[in-house]
This record gives sequence, C-alpha cells and structure tokens, in this order.
Amino acid sequence: MSVKLRKEHIKLSQVICARSTKTTVESDVIVPDIKPDAAKILRAGGEAVITQKSVQTDKVYVEGIIRLDILYVPEDKSCGRIKSISVDQSFSHMIAANGAKPGMDVEAAVVSLSPEYNLINSRKIGVRSTLCINIKVTENKEVDIAAGIEDGEDIQAKARPLRFHNSCPCAERDILIKDKIEVPSGKPDLKEILRFSAKPELEELRLLSGKVVVKGTLKICTLYSGKGEEDVLECMEHSVPFSEVLEIDGVDESLTGDVAFCVKDIYYEICRDGDGDKRLLSFEMALCVEIKTSGVIECEAMCDAYSLKKEVKLKKESCAIEQLVDIVAQEISLKEMARVPDYLPEVYQVCDCTASGEIERISVEGKAVNIAGYITCNILYMSQSEDMPVSGFSHVLPFSHSIEVDGIAENSVCDAKVEIEHLGYIISGNREIELRAVLNIGLKAVNPNSCEIVSELEYDDEKEIPKRAAMVVYFVQKGDTLWDVAKRYRTTPEAIVAANGSEKECMVEGKRIYIFR
Repeated sequence: MSVKLRKEHIKLSQVICARSTKTTVESDVIVPDIKPDAAKILRAGGEAVITQKSVQTDKVYVEGIIRLDILYVPEDKSCGRIKSISVDQSFSHMIAANGAKPGMDVEAAVVSLSPEYNLINSRKIGVRSTLCINIKVTENKEVDIAAGIEDGEDIQAKARPLRFHNSCPCAERDILIKDKIEVPSGKPDLKEILRFSAKPELEELRLLSGKVVVKGTLKICTLYSGKGEEDVLECMEHSVPFSEVLEIDGVDESLTGDVAFCVKDIYYEICRDGDGDKRLLSFEMALCVEIKTSGVIECEAMCDAYSLKKEVKLKKESCAIEQLVDIVAQEISLKEMARVPDYLPEVYQVCDCTASGEIERISVEGKAVNIAGYITCNILYMSQSEDMPVSGFSHVLPFSHSIEVDGIAENSVCDAKVEIEHLGYIISGNREIELRAVLNIGLKAVNPNSCEIVSELEYDDEKEIPKRAAMVVYFVQKGDTLWDVAKRYRTTPEAIVAANGSEKECMVEGKRIYIFR
C-alpha cells in the first residue's frame, strides 16, 4: 500500500556554463565627406553594446555594435582645431558553452578596451578594438520534492534542510529619456559638439508587487568647440535624473533585484535659448533596462523513513541541487596615482574619467574566498599643447579582497562580480592624476552536491516485523546518530530522549542508554 507524501513544488535555476572570452574587431573608418581631411589622430574611444544574444547547442551567439568616437586634427586649420567622427562598428561572435541548449537563459555583457588606431591616409583610419565578453547560461526547471508524510501515523520521517538561490522573473524594458542641458555661465556658446557621452548610474531599485521602480542619474560629459574669434575647446558636465516604473509579472517585495543598463541609441542637437543664443543641447536616449530578480528558497527534503509497525519500501532519487552557502556584498576603496605617459602632453583639465571592472581570479582558502581583479580607468583630458590639445590614456588599478564565508568548502563554486560605485579624480600635478574608486564586490557561493531524497514510499505487507524485547540496554557506538538507533529498534527519537536525556547527553560513545517499546 502506497503512503501519500507531502510534496513541495520547487522552481530551480542552475548555472550550466559561465566563461569569459576576448575577441578583436578590425575595420577601416572613412572620414565623412562633410568633414575635412585628417592630419593627426588625437584619440579613439569605443563603447560596446550587445544587441542580440541566443543559445545554441554548446554555443552562445552574440551580436552588437561598437560606438567609436574619434578626435583628430584637420589638415586645414581654418576648419577648426579639432574635428570628430562618430561611427557604429558592428560585431558578432560565437562562444563555446559546454552543456548549453536552445531554450536556456543567457546573460551576456561586453566591455571594449581602448582601441588601437592608425592613420592610413587623410580619409581613412584603421581601428582595431578588443572586446571582453562574459556569458552565463542558466537552466530553469521545476521539481516536486517530498518534504514529509501526508498520511501514515506510524511513519517516522527524516528530512534534510535545503537552501538554494533561485532566479525569478527577469525582463528587459526600453525607456526614452529626453531633456535639455544648458551651457554653464561663463562658458562660450556651442559651435560644434566633439564628443557626447552619457553614462546611466543606478540610484535606487525598489521591487513592489508586479512592479519595479528604477531611479537613476545620467552622468553626461560634453566636449565641444565654443564660439569666439578662435575655436575654444570646452568641457561641461551635467547630471540628469530619471525615474521609471516598470510592470513585471511575478515580482514582489520578498525578492532581491539587480539592474543592468544598455544605451541603445543617442541623438543630440544644438538649440537656441530664449535669447536666441546657442546655449542649449537637446538629447534623446533610448535606454534598455535589464531587470534580474532572485530569491533564497528554504525547504526540507525527506531523505529517510521507517514504520513503527510494518516494513516499508523506499524509492530514492538522486537530486542535484546547488545548495546555497551564502550571498555577500562588500565595498572596498582604491586609491592610486596615475601618471600621464611621457609621450603625451601635460594635463590642463580632465574632460571625462570612466572605468570598467574585471574579475581575474577566485580561490577558496580555508573559510575565506579570495577575489582578485582590476579596473581599467579611461581618462580623457585637455592640454595646452597646440599639436595635441586633447588626449587620453588608460590606467589599470589592480585589487584583491578576501571575504569570510561560513560553510565554504574546497569544492564550492563561487560567482563574483565587481561594480564601480564611485570614481573620482584629483589633478595632483602636470603629469599626475590621483584616482579614487569605491568598488562593490558581490559574491555568491554554492555547493554543487547531490543528495538522495525519497520519491516513493509504500508498506511491504508481505514482510513481517521481527518481535523485539520490551526494553533494550544499548551502548552507543562510534558514529551512531539518534535517528539510526531509533530506526534500528523501531522506536522514535523522542522516546529515546525522554528516557535518557537530551540527544547531546545520551549520544556519547560508550554511553549506556535504555530503549523501551
């Protein structure tokens, strides 16, 4: 006769494959017809965006664009001191991902390193970009886990606790941000925009029932040539707040959330103010907001059972569940002096300073998880050099951090990420810039152990239970547990404790205990 089990319906998400790779993209940029011939390249920068991603058998395919912005000195100086070129460079890449299958979920992120460039001729520029692509493939599945007995009063059941991290509703939403920024007082009117960058930064993420509230700030940096007797290079910075309420089914206050921004498109134009002066810059941004939610699920899974009166048959199944050890987030501060390379001119004013982070190594030593990586800071600055009025360079800041995690083991699988909470700078000298960064390091540790859990249980009516004495004197053996002894003599753990004291008192090697039936 079958015994009805009490089951819990659990949704699981497990990481199938996570890896990082690098690829290079080469192309020739043609100077547009409306732009003058190039005499010298001052700087080339690029920001990469993934526009499409898909999972194939043992592979992940990604497509995207690199937004290149190039500053150069024209051959004809009467056209101005500096000119700029903005162009989108497409890329695609196939990444090996063992175990991946169509239908699985994939996360993908890309960072473009400072591109290499050379002036082929006055109308053609060769650009070589290096991309760092990170992917993570996860599989979602649903299982029914037996947590206890629905009926069968004489059945004793043993359960083990399970704790795991589960990915919950995720969604991508596009929002449109439109605004106008004004030239600060004391700066000249706008003549030509040489570079416009807008970086979204998260200020607040709030999860409600069926909704997600996202609040952030656009950090805008604009390099332009100003009106005057001679072209004057100017830089201005603005902070533009934005807020959006996104409808996402299945989200509630019990979950935790994470957000990633992707700038899909930017459009800007110079406008006149109320006095007719060109002191306004209007912009529109198509911003993709990727919301990822997750929760910690705790439950029990029945791993053993026996009857006080009859023999029972157990059917067990191996269940591979990534047991969650812990989720930890910690902040660290970095400070380092960046020196301008000798082949570049001295610093007059910093125009823009951005950074991206990368985890290089994760290792477990004892109860600690050691995380090492680096952040790459890209600095754009103006100088007083006639030959090179604008320049830029990259500086790498390494970091290492140790996080104490209870329950960590050598076979634990750790996933870490680094986010730059704050990046600041101080010009300390003509060739030195002090960089200060606050990093948020997030760590998730899981133990990928499999366990045997009960899937079916039924009475064995054909097998008789041997008769037992009314009282047994038992000497506790090494390795005995209260459950093992109770099962052997078909009593309950509670009955043994009632006759002999607490589990800690009676389950001592060599201790004499009394077992009554």
